[in-house]
Amino acid sequence: MKKRFTLILLLILITPAFAGDWNMFKNDATRSGYSDDVVNAPLTLKWTKELGFETDSSPVIANDVLYIGSTYGIFALDAKTGNELWRYHTNGFITSVPAVSNGVVYIGADDRKFYAIDAKNGTLKWMNDNSLDGYSASAVVLNNVVYAIPKDGTFYAFDGNNGQIVWSTLIGKRSESSPAVGDGIIGFGTDRGEIVALDAATGKLKWSYDTGVSDIRSSPVITNGTIIVGSNDGSIYALTTEKGALKWKYSTRDNVESSPAVKNGIVYAGSRDSGFLAIDSETGNTRWKFPDSGQVISSPAISNNVVYFGTKNNFIYGLDANTGQRLWRNSTGPNDKDYITSPAISGNVLYAATHSGIIYAFSSGKESAQTPSIEKTTGAPVISPTPTISTTRVDPTTSSPQPEQTEKSPGFEYSVLVILVTGVISIYFKKK
Repeated sequence: MKKRFTLILLLILITPAFAGDWNMFKNDATRSGYSDDVVNAPLTLKWTKELGFETDSSPVIANDVLYIGSTYGIFALDAKTGNELWRYHTNGFITSVPAVSNGVVYIGADDRKFYAIDAKNGTLKWMNDNSLDGYSASAVVLNNVVYAIPKDGTFYAFDGNNGQIVWSTLIGKRSESSPAVGDGIIGFGTDRGEIVALDAATGKLKWSYDTGVSDIRSSPVITNGTIIVGSNDGSIYALTTEKGALKWKYSTRDNVESSPAVKNGIVYAGSRDSGFLAIDSETGNTRWKFPDSGQVISSPAISNNVVYFGTKNNFIYGLDANTGQRLWRNSTGPNDKDYITSPAISGNVLYAATHSGIIYAFSSGKESAQTPSIEKTTGAPVISPTPTISTTRVDPTTSSPQPEQTEKSPGFEYSVLVILVTGVISIYFKKK
């Protein structure tokens, strides 16, 4: 019995703890923007990579591979080194963010097509070209159903295996707000200022809330029976997921295009008024405000007790999530398009991409980061699209005070651990 227990203990100790994936926009279906992986500021630059193409997309990471859309199509990079693994060419700009699930990359492009691509080798699995317009909103995947809305205003639920349409719902309004799924609903905003909730199982309209403005580009987050989304009237709205009743409204001085993130009952979001906010998710009261950061369009990513976001004046910030104190700031370039999209966190690394097409990977570290020469893409395999496969429509660098010591990455020094544990067990059995 003791031997069996000892062997079980050994297996537990030597089994690697894999890094958490950030496999869709804002990490998960509810769009929480929070990761359990720890990246404590100040940060050190690990690597950079120049795609050679502009991007409005944001990085996602699954199984140590980074995926991102661009004017060329979609790129897959080794998340540890930045080396290109493959690329897939589309006939339109990919401004949306990929979603990766069960070894498949799902992405919509401006060529009016929605793609399912093999995550390992970049080959096409299926394609849907029913849309009458391109995709700006990022898809979400849950239980092998892919939820996506092109700009033509028809919401689709695709079978993740073959691209068949599970259901489709005509919204009748354009949308660039990426949907969130939770509490049985799919929530998103429209260019007519409406916050819309569909039944996740059937696609039928549950409720809509009219904000009275012309455009909602922010993507919602769903938490504890509440859907929270920014608006171009300068406000952040919190509605009940059950009936769409207004819980609170928080006003800023400019458009809120940043998509809120939530951790422990606190909402984090930025505004074009150059302020970044922490708001109580139940009451809408301000916890703290970080002013004069520069216009915030980027959506935040939260790790441990640090919240990261980018600004239009080409900086990326790390703030103490509890107090709003600046812990780290880093320039992302001198050019007009060197401001970042929304960052992602995986494997104890913070990833960010500039609109000019430069990918940055930062890890926790106290030493000053020296920017290495940016590696440009080379002649990596180019995957060309296979003939269109249509599904049939069916009815249905400045560091400030340092936070707590950075935790080590999962899997760190496992070889040493194995040696120590093996030695202890060997001594134990010799004594027996």
